[in-house]
Amino acid sequence: MVRLVVTDIDGTLTRRRGDLLLELEAIEAIRLLESKGVIVSLASGNSLPVTAGVARYIGARGPVIGENGCLVLHRGVMHHVCNGRPGEELVEALESLGLRQSWQNMFRVHDLSFSGPIELLVEGARLAERMGYAAYLSGYALHVQPRGGGKDAGLMYAARLLGVDLREVAAVGDGGNDIPMLRVAGFSAAPGDADETVKSIVDYVASLPGGRGFSEVARLILSGQASGSRI
Repeated sequence: MVRLVVTDIDGTLTRRRGDLLLELEAIEAIRLLESKGVIVSLASGNSLPVTAGVARYIGARGPVIGENGCLVLHRGVMHHVCNGRPGEELVEALESLGLRQSWQNMFRVHDLSFSGPIELLVEGARLAERMGYAAYLSGYALHVQPRGGGKDAGLMYAARLLGVDLREVAAVGDGGNDIPMLRVAGFSAAPGDADETVKSIVDYVASLPGGRGFSEVARLILSGQASGSRI
């Protein structure tokens, strides 16, 4: 039985992949899950203030996982999953490639985000990894952080805070940075327009895109039909 749903935001709760407008069906699905006793947590590459703000206003009441798993906010307490922050030498190296820092970096503690053409993002990820950092390509940006984070680490930390077994966790996501958490959850799912790599590793692929796909997954969970390799 699923007790906790951990979901990405961009491309999973929005209207479609690449769209930043929240899908109303997804918000309704989150509130339905919560009303039935299923806790919903948001797990995002966004900064913690942005992720927590979205969670509060859409009604997701579980621990908030920000910065790709580096920070978890629960009952007003911020928990640090990661240690440290990418050094200025990495920031300068990425900017020298032509990548631009996200405005959210001023609010970030551990994970930094950069935007630019996809070929530069890929080159930046390789550079960051050579310099000893973890790098994630979300489909929207490049994220770099100290090793030891990732959405899987954030999900596992949140589950421990709630006393929920991983076999009772469902994870939903659409991008490459979601793959770690999708692999550790008892049940994993993706919207119909998710990255092909993501769709190849999840237990269920929705027939609909973005947030409508999330709503489809929520109905599956509430019907008791969600089954995965770990459930």
